[in-house]
Amino acid sequence: MMNSHTEVRLKEAARNILVHARGGDWEHTLRAVDYGKYLLEYEEGDPEIVIPALYLHDIGWSRVDFSDFKQASPANKREAASVRLHMQYGAELAFEILSQLEYNPSIRHSIVAIIAAHDDIDTIFSMNNNPSATLIVEADRLDRYGLESLKRYKALFGMGYLTGNQSEEAKKTRRDGLKKWFRTPTAIALATKLGREMGWI
Repeated sequence: MMNSHTEVRLKEAARNILVHARGGDWEHTLRAVDYGKYLLEYEEGDPEIVIPALYLHDIGWSRVDFSDFKQASPANKREAASVRLHMQYGAELAFEILSQLEYNPSIRHSIVAIIAAHDDIDTIFSMNNNPSATLIVEADRLDRYGLESLKRYKALFGMGYLTGNQSEEAKKTRRDGLKKWFRTPTAIALATKLGREMGWI
């Protein structure tokens, strides 16, 4: 695993930004990091890339008006312009943070490139021979499943979210996501378990 002192500094830098992002983003980040560490126990990946990228992957939301994201239906959220912008700004902020922490330029480049595309599944999965990129996406997407994810959506979109048609659309998106969002056996098994716990799979 990565150096504990470096992780503490990285965690602090991420928290200072994410508390000014969307509701629940900091808690989501902590869960994504935990998922990433779990995946690293069973799947191939570089913790020096996976863990920092997960701490920093959503920091771009702090610079974006995400009203279009909030208003979009569950199946169409990825089409919101703010999704692309948060990846762009996140990559820029991550470069600054990793430079300040004197990260190896090659590792920094890999992390920034993944953050710049982490919500574009096709781009990430086309990064040949990059298991770390796959684990980062999987850890992030795992937090769309499970009971804690439901609390996150209430924090993001309000208590009335996921009722009626939105609920059915969100459930279908998660069921489809089991095939689209995950590649490793460990992530597929965990997403299925979490989806069943919330009654969506």
